[in-house]
Amino acid sequence: MGRAARWSIVALAVFSALLTPAPPSESAPPHRLAVLIASAWKGDTSVHADVMATYQVLRRRGFAPEEIMALSGPLTRSAVLAFLQDIHRRMAAWDAGEVWLSYSGHGFYEGKAAADARPGLLLTGEPLPPGPEQQVLWDEVFAVLRVPAAVQLTVLPDS
Repeated sequence: MGRAARWSIVALAVFSALLTPAPPSESAPPHRLAVLIASAWKGDTSVHADVMATYQVLRRRGFAPEEIMALSGPLTRSAVLAFLQDIHRRMAAWDAGEVWLSYSGHGFYEGKAAADARPGLLLTGEPLPPGPEQQVLWDEVFAVLRVPAAVQLTVLPDS
């Protein structure tokens, strides 16, 4: 079993814990959004399966289709950052709510020592070695999203 298959199985195990439908609640947040990002390398179909599994879990948890936004395929830095800017604009005025962010794909880190390490999303394997247009650091993701303080952010990185 390949590494990608093992990680997909781990991700699905995490998702299976969420399969129980959410109980109806009078105090549900007024706003919520699920953001799914899946970056495929050439010939890789596992990220599509991850997006579909995540979508199904979120629907079972009560998310409406219009509350789920997905970006997948062979992605670039500019495409991911533009997508995240759109997400930010959508939630910028929220006074409460929740955002669920999922990333499925490869990862990387900058820095030579653990204390200096900066993890990131490695978006595509073409061309090799990947250049700056195939990389987005996690701190850049959070800086572009700028989730309002009263909005709960849940992150599931599968990289």
